[in-house]
Amino acid sequence: MAKKKSGLQTALFQWAYQSRKAGGRGADVLKSIEDVENTLSQVKIKKK
Repeated sequence: MAKKKSGLQTALFQWAYQSRKAGGRGADVLKSIEDVENTLSQVKIKKK
C-alpha cells in the first residue's frame, strides 16, 4: 500500500512544480527532492 502524503508535503510538491513551470528556484528544490527520493529507493532495493 502507498503511504498517504501529508498536507504540507503535498503543498510543497505543488509549489515546486508550479515554480518549475515558471523557471524559478523551485525547479532546483524539486530536482533535489527527486534526487533524494531516487537515492532512498535505490538504498531500500539494495538492502533487500
